[in-house]
Amino acid sequence: MMDHRPNQLKYIYSIVRKPLIYFVGLLEVFAIIMNAAVFHVFAADITEGDNMNDTIKICIDPGHGGENLGAEWNGYLEKDMTMIVARSMKEELEKYQGIEVYMTRTEDVDMSLEERVDYAASVDADFFFCLHFNMSAEHDMYGAECWVSAFGNDYARGFDFSKIEMGLLTDLGLYDRGIKTRLNSEGTNYYGVLRMADLEDMPAVIIEHCHLDNYNDEPFYDEYDWLVEYGKLDATAVAMYYGLYSQELGKDYSDYTYEPTPVPSECVKPDLSPPDKPSVSYGEPYETESGVKVDAILTASDPDSRMLYYSYSDDGGITWSERFRWADDEGQLIGDSILTDTIHTTLDVRSDRDMYVIFKVYNLYNLDSDSAPYYIEAVAAKGTEADEISSEAATGDPDTEYTTIDRTEKKDSDDKDDNPFDRSDYDNAYIFGFAALALGILLVISTLGYIIYSHRPRRR
Repeated sequence: MMDHRPNQLKYIYSIVRKPLIYFVGLLEVFAIIMNAAVFHVFAADITEGDNMNDTIKICIDPGHGGENLGAEWNGYLEKDMTMIVARSMKEELEKYQGIEVYMTRTEDVDMSLEERVDYAASVDADFFFCLHFNMSAEHDMYGAECWVSAFGNDYARGFDFSKIEMGLLTDLGLYDRGIKTRLNSEGTNYYGVLRMADLEDMPAVIIEHCHLDNYNDEPFYDEYDWLVEYGKLDATAVAMYYGLYSQELGKDYSDYTYEPTPVPSECVKPDLSPPDKPSVSYGEPYETESGVKVDAILTASDPDSRMLYYSYSDDGGITWSERFRWADDEGQLIGDSILTDTIHTTLDVRSDRDMYVIFKVYNLYNLDSDSAPYYIEAVAAKGTEADEISSEAATGDPDTEYTTIDRTEKKDSDDKDDNPFDRSDYDNAYIFGFAALALGILLVISTLGYIIYSHRPRRR
């Protein structure tokens, strides 16, 4: 019997040939469109996340180095501490897309201020960050602060970043010493790196993370992990400022916003005048289990900058207490805002001698004013003998109730990620879903093409 299958195939092929060609052509057009869409989405993701077309460049300057030791306190050297922070900051920042990170020094070497700024300019840095730790002449100051240029756009951008940085530092439990400018005798920026960065039209910030020489700040640097934490914190501030995204860290700051600082038309001068003379109202002495005490309400203000610390003397100004935070029972200071101009505190009434109490108040720039003296007669606590005077009371340094400063425990690193929505999972599913669909269409086209080609009539 004769096999009619070739003729049948030829007949079928003649019928479906043109519709198949049109159908395959439409599929090819659709596949091209789908691949273009996939490429567009993927390219948009790169542009937004990696910022390849407009890479941000920052330069980190670990303060001091070589023979320039920086602050020295109880075996700690500032030059070594800033290097640990800088390396941690660089490592953390490089986990974000769209940023290049440079360091002025990676080894323990001397560098002049000019060399540091020149290097940052040579890599075309968009921002210059100088990392430091602090000390004070009398070892009585504590907290974190930032110094910025006093001029134009460099002031505004420096202040914007510093607001973010100071917010993160105070979240750790450090006291907010503010964001400040300082001028030299010629009316330009006092700090050389800020002065020279201005000439390069490059915003810069000096970050003083904490004081090494005060017990209030010691818990915030006494372990290596704290220095690493500072680096991560500084990197996070940069990421928030620039709205960066990190798939590796699962953090997306692209929606982070802040109120931009207006660009000043004139120099932003530091406060050069002390606070107004403070006033104090005292209550009547009263008995407690720990002795006789008296309440005091201290009110002070400064028209040019906020209040920072207060201290007191109970011997008419011969000796002074430590400095205490200018923060009332309810709160904390955020940025440069003024929480309150009134402080409630309590003093121990001495039993060995009369007291001449003076309060001293300090503004953001460490300028101070004294209250008028106030006389408090010595009062022995009930049930005590006049000659039972503790050696501590005899030193003129009473133990007051308000000397304790609350500190926030160090946060666990696992708690750092507060991003409720991981954008990377959604974006990857979106992109690869399109890619899979496009590849499926191409596979169908290839299969149909193979079938048509395999069964087409062949000439003998």
